[in-house]
Amino acid sequence: MLQKNLLQVPDGPCDSIMDQMIAVERIEKTDARDLQTRQFVSTDEFGSPEALACWLSNRLPEGISQWGVTPGTKQVTNLWLELKEGEIVLEDTYPPRRTVHVASVKIRNKTGHMLVEAHQEMADGSIRLRNRPLSEKMRPGENVEEACFRGILEELGEHLGARNRVRILLGSYKRELEERESLSYPGLLTCYVIHSVDAVIEDLPETGFYTVENELMSHSATTVESGSEIFSSRAAVGVRKHFWRWVPQSS
Repeated sequence: MLQKNLLQVPDGPCDSIMDQMIAVERIEKTDARDLQTRQFVSTDEFGSPEALACWLSNRLPEGISQWGVTPGTKQVTNLWLELKEGEIVLEDTYPPRRTVHVASVKIRNKTGHMLVEAHQEMADGSIRLRNRPLSEKMRPGENVEEACFRGILEELGEHLGARNRVRILLGSYKRELEERESLSYPGLLTCYVIHSVDAVIEDLPETGFYTVENELMSHSATTVESGSEIFSSRAAVGVRKHFWRWVPQSS
């Protein structure tokens, strides 16, 4: 079941996106206190992606047999990397609950249309439908502005996503909570804390286009051996291409 909660920061003079986030400081502190009362797991406790896979299989009613098999889904190794790098937290519950902070950039053009990622081509050749604005999982210690600039650079590339071409619109920050089953990891309940801003980027193509990322290439040499199987980050499914299109701005 999809649950949403939207908080919009009031308009007003400010120096940066971070200034706007002061308005939600009380909510963030409440979130932090809530986290202290819950139990979470870490990769140190499991020791390997194989152990994480066993833990998930015992706690998810449908198991994880379709992860990385059904088109558009990811491998358990992807989840392992997210957990190891601090991009998510995984709650020690039955069933488990994943929480991820996402920076979402609503890029507008001169006609008011918004850039959305129509779909992704994964490294294994599968297609993953998206139909959403440019989005990036936030890293530990990273603020919204930093995550937005990093996401733009990684997904649009060094030329189209160059920082000097990007202007984030002040007063556009919103924070939205969305809880639903993950499309990447079927059966895994996920809470998405979405931090969105509007932005303008100079000289983007006026029609549909694609960009190349080759996600997870930096992990290609990492392997973890456990028992009779070797779990390698080569098995993690990364994004190869992003396909973009302009859509009319929603009201």
